[in-house]
Amino acid sequence: MYDVVVVGAGVMGSATAYWLSRAGRRVALLEQFSPAHVRASSADESRTIRYQYRGQAAYTRMVAGAVELWKEFDRQSGTDFYRETGTLTLQSQPDFEPLLDGFQGLCDLGYTPRWLDADDVRQQFPQFTNVDSGYIMEGVGGYIAAGPATRALAEAAAERGADVHTGAEVVEFRESGGRVTSVVTRDGRAFDGDVIVITAGPWTARLLPNLPVRVQPTAARLHYLKPEDPAAYEYPRLTPFSVMDTQFYGFPVHWRGCVKVADDMIGEPFDPDRDREHEDPVALAKLRDFLGRHMPDLRDADVVYSKTCTYSMTPDSDFIIDSVPNLDNALVAAGFSGHGFKFGILIGQIMADLATRGATSWNLGRFRLSRETSAVSQHW
Repeated sequence: MYDVVVVGAGVMGSATAYWLSRAGRRVALLEQFSPAHVRASSADESRTIRYQYRGQAAYTRMVAGAVELWKEFDRQSGTDFYRETGTLTLQSQPDFEPLLDGFQGLCDLGYTPRWLDADDVRQQFPQFTNVDSGYIMEGVGGYIAAGPATRALAEAAAERGADVHTGAEVVEFRESGGRVTSVVTRDGRAFDGDVIVITAGPWTARLLPNLPVRVQPTAARLHYLKPEDPAAYEYPRLTPFSVMDTQFYGFPVHWRGCVKVADDMIGEPFDPDRDREHEDPVALAKLRDFLGRHMPDLRDADVVYSKTCTYSMTPDSDFIIDSVPNLDNALVAAGFSGHGFKFGILIGQIMADLATRGATSWNLGRFRLSRETSAVSQHW
């Protein structure tokens, strides 16, 4: 019998278990594979921590809150998962509205992004061509080592007394009187908890098929490339970047001497149990086209590693953080829509507060299951 049973040990679930165990609660963290496994949305070596959110002040404030928690976690654990490098946001054509909205939104919140015209970009970031303009956030934001940070949160929870069960695939929620009485795994184990927190990523719809806001796994592709001149792509000569109107983004050299470049487009529906490391010649051709246009010195660089990353999309790209309908003691955090990792340690704190106190200081109105949703073509 546990105070809280957490289903799913991605960054959200691992962070939830971390905060609960810090508070002295008895916690079980159940994961069908292992934290940051290759099929997880929380896997891989890097995630951008950007403050720009198309003028969506609520998200920017949450990013700032999450960054403080990531810094605290690094200080306490003696790690350096979060790298505060700043971020670069570019456009290939002028007046791309989402970029302009993001720039103005940051200014409205008191940040000081520095605008770069085409000459500025050529002088300061010669890695790029055919780029019109953009802006740089200096010393604000950067990137985080995603897989290592996720595993560290799960390990920190275990060190504080949480029971972390890997190879524990949840297949059933036993219910009685409008409550979950047990969480059952495929091998027949039953875990009882006063509160159940479900952070199952792309498997959410399988476990909770009747959620009023749909969570659809989709495919996005990432690539690690070996530049001929790695020094030209190392920080501070390059920061995490986005050519926003192309939907491609990337990172400076940070893993095995490689630059990471990824496609941020909302992809086709994807089976979360499918192999992630299959070849994808269409995605590779799209990458080469982007590089040829905008980062030509990388166009023919060797691709050291490529995989499909799974986005768990909601129609409106907003998260789901709420109680599960008709189950008084179950909470769900899902639908992080390809932009959620940076918030992980904060979402974990929020879920721990909801599980223990039934309240949080953060306004969760836009993340409720009762909201009206409308489809977006590009996530936040």
